[in-house]
Amino acid sequence: MNDIDYIRNLIVENEGRIRSIEGELSQEEGKVNNSNLSENEKQTIEQSIHALKQRKQDYIIAIETLQNEMRMKYLA
Repeated sequence: MNDIDYIRNLIVENEGRIRSIEGELSQEEGKVNNSNLSENEKQTIEQSIHALKQRKQDYIIAIETLQNEMRMKYLA
């Protein structure tokens, strides 16, 4: 496997992680709309949502970095 194939595989893995996080986000956002939750429970869920959004953003940045690296390898 060459460097470009390796980078492509990493991108695909990260895209899969993003889809997984999006599924978790959807579930957590559904929970937070439950009117039977206490304020503490809502706050905990909102913190979880924030952490998931941050993880998603981290993977997006990682993908962009890998794509840039792949472009550099094409140009080399």
